[in-house]
Amino acid sequence: MCTYLRAVSTTGEVHCSLVMGRSRVPPTKVTTIPRLELSAAVVAVRTGDMLKKELEMEISEERYWTDSKVVLGYLSNEARRFHVFVANRVERIKQSTDPTQWRYVTSEDNPADHASRGLTAEQLVASNWFKGPDLLWQKVIPSGEIKVGELSTSDPEIKNVQVHKIQVEEQRSLLDHLHKFSDWSRMIKAVARLKRYVKGAKDHKIRSHDISNLQEREEAELTIIKMVQETAFAQEIKTLQHHDVMQMKDKVNKLHKLCPFLDDQGILRVGGRLTHAALHPNVKHPAILPRDSHVSALLVKHYHEKTYHQGRGITMNELRANGFWILGCSKIVSSYIYKCVKCRRFRRCTEQQKMADLPEDRMETTPPFTYCGMDCFGPFYVKEGRKELKRYGLLITCMCSRAVHLEMLDDLSTDSLINSLRAFVAIRGTVRQIRCDQGTNFVGTRNEFLRAFKEMDQAKLGKLDCEFLMNTPASSHMGGVWERQIRTIRSVLTSIVEQSAKQLDSSSLRTFLYEVMAVINSRPLTTDQLCDPSNPEPLTPNHILTMKSTIISPPPGRFVKEDLYLRKRWRRVQLLANTFWTRWKKEYLLNLQGRQKWTKEHRNAKINDVVLLKDEITPRNQWKLARIIEVYPGKDGKVRKVKLLLSDPTLDRAGKRTSKPVHLERPIQKTVILMEAEEDSPPHSA
Repeated sequence: MCTYLRAVSTTGEVHCSLVMGRSRVPPTKVTTIPRLELSAAVVAVRTGDMLKKELEMEISEERYWTDSKVVLGYLSNEARRFHVFVANRVERIKQSTDPTQWRYVTSEDNPADHASRGLTAEQLVASNWFKGPDLLWQKVIPSGEIKVGELSTSDPEIKNVQVHKIQVEEQRSLLDHLHKFSDWSRMIKAVARLKRYVKGAKDHKIRSHDISNLQEREEAELTIIKMVQETAFAQEIKTLQHHDVMQMKDKVNKLHKLCPFLDDQGILRVGGRLTHAALHPNVKHPAILPRDSHVSALLVKHYHEKTYHQGRGITMNELRANGFWILGCSKIVSSYIYKCVKCRRFRRCTEQQKMADLPEDRMETTPPFTYCGMDCFGPFYVKEGRKELKRYGLLITCMCSRAVHLEMLDDLSTDSLINSLRAFVAIRGTVRQIRCDQGTNFVGTRNEFLRAFKEMDQAKLGKLDCEFLMNTPASSHMGGVWERQIRTIRSVLTSIVEQSAKQLDSSSLRTFLYEVMAVINSRPLTTDQLCDPSNPEPLTPNHILTMKSTIISPPPGRFVKEDLYLRKRWRRVQLLANTFWTRWKKEYLLNLQGRQKWTKEHRNAKINDVVLLKDEITPRNQWKLARIIEVYPGKDGKVRKVKLLLSDPTLDRAGKRTSKPVHLERPIQKTVILMEAEEDSPPHSA
C-alpha cells in the first residue's frame, strides 16, 4: 500500500509532495486474495486518518484508489450480509470514508504492487514508486469510476439467507426446534428456561446453571413428553379421552397390550400389572414414547451414558426405572450401542473379512518342499556338562503335501538359521519359495541371501533360486499352515521329552526332533477311509517323501498300472508318485474346498478410516488410535491388509524401539493387518 499526498495551488502548481508506503506480511493461515485486498484497504484508511491528524491541514477532498473490483463491490453493497471477517473491515472503512471516495486503478498504474512483486534498485529508481502514478500529477484527475454490479450469491463471503417456515401450531413448532438438541439435560434446561420466560420472568438471559429448581425441570420434562405423545399417539389419546377402551381392544392397536391410560396431567402411561406394587408411580406406570422420536434417542443416549456404557439390558432397566417405556426399546438401544464410539472401543471384536482363496502353491503337484512355510518354536532346555542351555526348533512344512522337516537351532540368530537352512536344502533338495513371518532372524537371512547373490555372477546364475515371501506384521493367522503343525509337534514332543527327565543334550534333542518328524509325516492326510479295510492305505506325506526325485519336474512319459510289474524300477517309482498325486487331488485337495470360518463378507477398510490397533500386551483402553493411509486388496477385491499411520513416541524414524521417548517430526507409518483372513499374497516380497 502506498500513500501519496500533494498540495496544489489555485494555479495548478504543486507546492509540496509526500510519499508514504506501508506493507503487511500475510498470515500463515491460508487467506483468500479478496480478504488480503480488503485488509490493505483498511491499512490505507488508517494511514489517511493518521496523516490528517498529524499534518493538521484542511483537506477539502480525499480519494482512495484500489486495483481490486471485489473491494469496491464490498464497499458499495447495501443488500447483502457478510461474514464476520469482511463485515468488520467494511465497517471500519465506512467509519472514515464514504464509498464514493473510492476509485479504481489498474494494476499497471498501481505502484503499490512494486513492494509485493519485488524490484531491483535500478528498476525501483526508474519506476513511479517515489512520485506516484502519473494520473495523480495531471491537472484534472481522472474520475476512475467503474460500475460494480450486485454481488453474486455464490460469493463465499456472503451469508446464506435462510427462510424458516413457521407452523401455526405452537407445540409442533417447538417440537421441531427440539431436534437441534443433542443432549437430554440441555433440552430440559432450555424448555424450563422458555417456560419461565413465558410465565413473566424479567431476566431473559438466564444461564443453564441458574435453573436449579427441580420442579421446573419436572414440568419441562412432562411438557416434552406430552408434545411427543400428542404427535405420535393422537388417535390413541383421542380414544382414551372418550373412554372408548373397548374400541381400542377391538382394533389391532400397538398399545392395547400395555393397557394404556391418561393420568391427571394428560400423559399416556402404561397400565400393566404392577398397580399394587410399592414403587414410585412413575416406575409403576412409565410414560409411553415412540421408538422413532428424537426425544427417545436422546433418552437412550442419556441413560446409556449414565450407566457408564453398559449393555442393552442395564440401559433398558435404567430407562424404565426412571419412568420411560419406549416401544421397541430393545432394538433402539441395540442400534445406539452398535453406533456408540466408546462401546465399539471397549467391546467390539477385531475387524474380519471373508476367508481368501488358497494360493496357487498349495494346489500345484510339485515335488515336496518346493513351496515351503517356515517358523521357529521353543525353547527347549538341554544340558552340556553342568550348563543348562536353550535350544530351538525350526519347522519347514511343504505347502502341498503337508510334509514337515525339523532342524535344531542353537539360538535364534541369523547365522544359526542359515546353517539349518543349508542342511535342509542338502537333505530335501532345492526350494523355490519360502513363506514366513517378519522375525528378525528371517529378515536377516533374506538380506544375507540377497547380499550374497549380488556378489556372485548374476549373468550365469539368472534369478535367485529361493524366494522369500514375508507375511504382514501382526498377522500370525496368515501362517496357519505351519502354526498348526507346531501345535502337532508340541503334542508329540511333550510325551517324548517327558521320558528324558530333563537330562537331554543337544544330540538327543536333535534325535527326538527327527523322531517327531517321522511320526508327523506318517499321519494320514484324510480320515474318510480309515475305518474301511477294503479301501487302499490312507494317504500320508511319507508316501511322497520316500520317492522324492532330485529333478524339479517328472520325466516325460505316460505311466500305467502294468509298469508296476516291469523291471524298469524308474517307471515303477514314477507310477507310485503319480498314484500319490492322483489320490492327493481326490482325497485331500478337495477337502480344502470349504471355509471353516470367516464365511461372510464384511465392509472393506477404506483410506482415512480411524481404527484401534490391537495390542496383546496392553489393556484394551490403552490401545492406540491409527488412521488407514493405504489398503491392499486381494485378488477377489477384499481388503485384508492395510497400512496404518500412527504416532508412537517410543519409536525412532527407522521404526525401532528406543529407551527414551523421542520427538518425531512426522508420525511413523506401519503396515499392520487388522482383518482376520486365511492366506493371501503379502504386499511386499523379496
